[in-house]
Amino acid sequence: MSPTASRLIVTGLLFVLTLISGVWVRHSGRRIKVAIFTIHKLIALLTVITIAVTIYHLHQAVEIGPTVEFSAIAVTGLLFLVLFISGAWLSPGKLKNKAALTIHKVTPLLAVISTATTIFLLAGGT
Repeated sequence: MSPTASRLIVTGLLFVLTLISGVWVRHSGRRIKVAIFTIHKLIALLTVITIAVTIYHLHQAVEIGPTVEFSAIAVTGLLFLVLFISGAWLSPGKLKNKAALTIHKVTPLLAVISTATTIFLLAGGT
């Protein structure tokens, strides 16, 4: 299996783990919520790092200028930034904000779509 394929599989698994841990945080009791929330944050961070490494290696193989590929990378990065900010607003002990919760529920799907599109474009659309 190629290193790129391995990275893509690991990225997909980390996305799934991030979503599962997010659901776990949402449905957990008050006592263990901080521990689960920390696990969720660490998995999410690892997911972003894995995506960045994958995109970086794909970027090395493709010349990127101010094109669709660059825009896709920028949109993906912004979506993950929105996820981290909305997640911080939802941290235990912080104010509960319905808008942040809605954003944090919708943005993961957009981030998955954007990441997949970016990787597809950088892989040459094959």
